[in-house]
Amino acid sequence: MTPGPKALRALLGLVLFGLTGLITLHDWAGLGGASLDHLAGGYLYDAVVVAAGIACLLRSRAIGDARAAWTVLGLAILCWAAGEIYWARFIVDNPAPPYPSPADGFYLAFYPIAYAGIALLVRARAHELDWRLWTDGLIAALGTAALGAAFVFDFIADRSSGSELEVATTLAYPLGDIGLLAMVVGVIALTGWRPGRAWLLLLAGLAAQAVADIAYSLQATAGVVPPGNWIDPFYLLSAAFLGALLWQPPTKPIGGPERLSGNRELMVPALFVGFMIGLFAMQHLSDTSPLSTTLWAATMLAVIVRLALSVRQNRILLEQVRTDSLTGLGNRGAMEVDLEALGPQVIPHKPVAMYLFDLNGFKRYNDTFGHPAGDELLARFGIRLQAAVAEDGCAYRIGGDEFCVVLTCEPEFFDRVAKRAAEALTEHDRGVEVSASWGGARIPSEAADPSAALQLADVRMYAQKESRRVAHDDIMEPAVTEAPQKRAPDQGPLLRGPATRR
Repeated sequence: MTPGPKALRALLGLVLFGLTGLITLHDWAGLGGASLDHLAGGYLYDAVVVAAGIACLLRSRAIGDARAAWTVLGLAILCWAAGEIYWARFIVDNPAPPYPSPADGFYLAFYPIAYAGIALLVRARAHELDWRLWTDGLIAALGTAALGAAFVFDFIADRSSGSELEVATTLAYPLGDIGLLAMVVGVIALTGWRPGRAWLLLLAGLAAQAVADIAYSLQATAGVVPPGNWIDPFYLLSAAFLGALLWQPPTKPIGGPERLSGNRELMVPALFVGFMIGLFAMQHLSDTSPLSTTLWAATMLAVIVRLALSVRQNRILLEQVRTDSLTGLGNRGAMEVDLEALGPQVIPHKPVAMYLFDLNGFKRYNDTFGHPAGDELLARFGIRLQAAVAEDGCAYRIGGDEFCVVLTCEPEFFDRVAKRAAEALTEHDRGVEVSASWGGARIPSEAADPSAALQLADVRMYAQKESRRVAHDDIMEPAVTEAPQKRAPDQGPLLRGPATRR
């Protein structure tokens, strides 16, 4: 995963980590004194950023499915490097530097190109991404942007001065940084808050640059952060993090079979709703910009959408749990829930009938035509049974070849609907007949509650099934006729064997 000659990789490592450490010690601890100021802030500084861009381009050669993403990220860093080179060559020693300058153009070009690179990388790494993660990422990104706009952008905007072009350039930096931070937080949310080492390095590098830019803007416009050159090492740390990706394995795929559950699933909406409530309270204490208000409203809208999708998804999952996948009818669990919903407060005022159905000949059908054909038959029965019951009640498949119908129509229609249901569970196919034995019970006239009605319907169903079996045996086995016997003089009437057997 580390293409290119060893010497080139070693040189890049030396520049990225060695020079970053050297310049950091110089800026923060005074290593080398003033004699090193020009070199540390010029050629050495620029070399680190250029090395980070080259490292990303080399990484693009090794990661086949994300080659475009790393190429774009490398180009973004090289735009940043071009701005640093122009600054060191034409701006830093200029007593009256232009503002904005071509360096600002290179700096600001970094943001949209970096956004595109991150988006391409997410696209290459997002597999089977759950919609909850997408909405969590959107909420996290919008919430971060709203916080950044309220606490950074508005602060800098209130203190910016100069021409319209100068003010626009000044505000473009915090706007780009806030967007970059929002995108970083959103991607971390997409990973389920478990980004992995490569993602962490990438996101830490981008976040370090955004934080350094924001600190620089606050230092330049408002003077609310300490003066000095202590910010530059954060830029170099950003470049070092990004360049270190050359030696890392591919970024971890986003999403997969694991789903968030429990408190982790509620963490993002709850956290950012809390932030937005705080921002809403701030609106009554101070004036906020239209940008802050818009982002606040967008975040709250995203949370509402997230909750609406959660309700919809839970409803779909509940239907899947309560539905028999083969026939589309309700299963035993759905029947128990529906019966419980009727309850003793409803049944006395609205009689209910329960009918159980058990298929006759289904095993023979399976043995003759195979189980796939049997499944298709059950699916057809499910469609017919649902149509037969229609709006008079509900139909359920409660076992392998057992069905149940709960009728809530007028009592005089109970038996008529039950007969339609039995006919719906009948089919004659290529010499094999499948039919249904059934039995019913009414609540409360014949049974006090659904449990008692189910037991009574079961007894009646099996009584009908047994009578059918006996009738079938009568047809299949004719009466046995015996030859006449001679009667002994002292014997009584002639004894004959039974004509049928049960």
